[in-house]
Amino acid sequence: MFVTLLSQAQVNTELMKMRSEFQEISSEADINKILDFEYENTDVNERQLIEAYQATATCMLANYVFSPVSKLKYFNEGKEKLEELILARKGAENVYLRLLLQLNVPQILKYSKNIEEDMAYLGSSLATAPIELSYKYAMIKNLVSVAKKNELKEVLLQINVVEQG
Repeated sequence: MFVTLLSQAQVNTELMKMRSEFQEISSEADINKILDFEYENTDVNERQLIEAYQATATCMLANYVFSPVSKLKYFNEGKEKLEELILARKGAENVYLRLLLQLNVPQILKYSKNIEEDMAYLGSSLATAPIELSYKYAMIKNLVSVAKKNELKEVLLQINVVEQG
């Protein structure tokens, strides 16, 4: 039992570390740190979440290359991986990452078809998701900061992060 608890603490520490590093992205070096993140000692659920962060970071690499072909390559590679992960196991956190991308990318990329669906999903699942409360608030703050339309911001601000009893 002690080994299981110790293992679980390690997993949570690695996922928490990934979340923290993702929040601190401000350069290509930060993105590469996420892409090189080691997570051998995690269970399947946490591994999937870490991979979702890495897929999102791959999309973000497009901001740091000059060639339009390379920009599109990084974006599509990360987007496809994130979509696969959501298809395999849809959860509040990987849906949050997809929504963050959709709200942040240029319209020319036509990556916006799931915005309303993802907002509704977060509205119905974020409060009960097994995510620390402080991180739930950070997720909403991040989404609001990249939403371009005021009506989207208002809907995002209405999402409950605490289960109503």
